[in-house]
Amino acid sequence: SVADALTHYLKGSGMHISSRVASELSGFGLNDDLSDTLVIPITQSGTTTDTNRAVAMAKDRGAHILSIVNRRQSDITAKSHGVFYTSDGRDIEMSVASTKAFYAQIIAGQILALYFSQLLSVITESDIAAALRNLETAPQLMARLFERRNVIAASVQNTVNKRYWAIVGSGPNKAAADEIRIKLSELCYKTISSDIVENKKHIDLSAEPLILVCAAGNPQAVAEDVV
Repeated sequence: SVADALTHYLKGSGMHISSRVASELSGFGLNDDLSDTLVIPITQSGTTTDTNRAVAMAKDRGAHILSIVNRRQSDITAKSHGVFYTSDGRDIEMSVASTKAFYAQIIAGQILALYFSQLLSVITESDIAAALRNLETAPQLMARLFERRNVIAASVQNTVNKRYWAIVGSGPNKAAADEIRIKLSELCYKTISSDIVENKKHIDLSAEPLILVCAAGNPQAVAEDVV
């Protein structure tokens, strides 16, 4: 989601932007000279081994490191040239499944992307202001969702009767699918997968567990195709 924001706001800047899982970056994405590269690791605890190892390897090759992290004075902060903290300073929240940590990091990435776009003058000040006003509505949107928690809980009790799940989504809904995967994995200590909807289109799903589909905002034709 952060890479998507950077790509959206910095198009036309000439910058190459990509997102990588830390283990993929350390295995396949490190050039010998990364002095022209900014790495933005995103971590709640700042102690995840594969993330910190990838950051250390990138830094050794000359990359600049700007971390988005919730926990202050965690391991990754010592490996970073700069830190964007998303906690309130007390670091009470330690759970990977935390909704507030997840969305705080998404918003931090959006703000960072807008700041870069301002430095590079690739979008107008009015567009930046409009984007910030949109971000300010996030708490109200989440409050609307929480108001329906009883309805959502009832729908889950009525439909979910399997012990194992997979979650799918496309575009922005893939981020939602990944969050659900994190929450379910952390809360029930099971390995739960997430995937892109299109990857499920041409395979036999008869052996699959229950598949949860994140499809909010899709046009009717797309929603019908997903179903």
